[in-house]
Amino acid sequence: MPTNTPMLSIRNLYFSFDSSNTISDFSLDVEKGSFTTLLGPSGCGKTTLLRLIAGFLEPKSGAILIDGKNQSGIPTNLRKIGMVFQDYALFPHMTVRQNLLYGLNVKKHGRNTPAISADEKNEKITGTAKFLYIDSLLDRFPHQLSGGQQQRVALGRALVLEPSLLLMDEPLSSLDAKLRTQVKDELRDIQKRLGITTVYVTHDQDEALSVSDKIAVINKGRIQQQGTPREVYFSPANRFTADFVGRANFLSADENTMVRPEWISVQKTEPGTYPEDECGRVSSVSFLGAATMLTISTPMAKNGILTAQADSLSADLPAAGDFVHISITRRWHLSD
Repeated sequence: MPTNTPMLSIRNLYFSFDSSNTISDFSLDVEKGSFTTLLGPSGCGKTTLLRLIAGFLEPKSGAILIDGKNQSGIPTNLRKIGMVFQDYALFPHMTVRQNLLYGLNVKKHGRNTPAISADEKNEKITGTAKFLYIDSLLDRFPHQLSGGQQQRVALGRALVLEPSLLLMDEPLSSLDAKLRTQVKDELRDIQKRLGITTVYVTHDQDEALSVSDKIAVINKGRIQQQGTPREVYFSPANRFTADFVGRANFLSADENTMVRPEWISVQKTEPGTYPEDECGRVSSVSFLGAATMLTISTPMAKNGILTAQADSLSADLPAAGDFVHISITRRWHLSD
């Protein structure tokens, strides 16, 4: 369970490859035992932040503390971290067992941490494989595994080192939609069972909302908002967060008022029945299974277009071309 004690503290971090790729004055606390997601569009600095935490890159200024210890000057292999890469980075010429063993073989041991014996290594590998349900795959090579199995091997290679902090860089991006949902649930279950502090990077809003204890929304190297998934979704701090996390409509009467599609109800009507600024015409209908998204041309919206969500089984579901009356059940006023 998450605690109020940070396992990871980032303080006033600054890093830049060039003027267009900058992390500036970035600060974040990640609580022990939590699952914290860095969420943002491509190029916003998420993976760069992960590489800074891991020690692959050095910040220009600021501090990164893991379990209270400043990581400045500490090489990656001496930091108490495990890393799962986007493409898994499994060694194709090694079996699952050898992939799991690799980190234990190359891990450096200091004066107070003696080398691990062969029996201890085997015990760690066996225990990790059983925990991840890959113990029957130890003698297979990566090309003989499914995408989900490869993902668990990559996770196992990180976990066998017993890290204090687990870093995951878009680990589900190469999986198909159905498998992605399954593996996402598995990851969250594993994290809860282990209680390991996890920093997870993704650009997928649904993924972030469903697995995270906390979300840090990032744009152009800066945090736009941090909070629980419910806080970020229902109470966005600014237009970027409102528009990036889920769908958002902005109203012509007040451009800082945000309305989610599911906060809108529509009813077919005839022109002239209601005031014009409460009505619109359905321009397109998108069936999404349980829900149907309606795109409505209306003066009510800031850009003239409103997106509403309706129940697909509704007996009175509007079709393209229908004139509708629009009711808003909830609004959120942005701070900017």
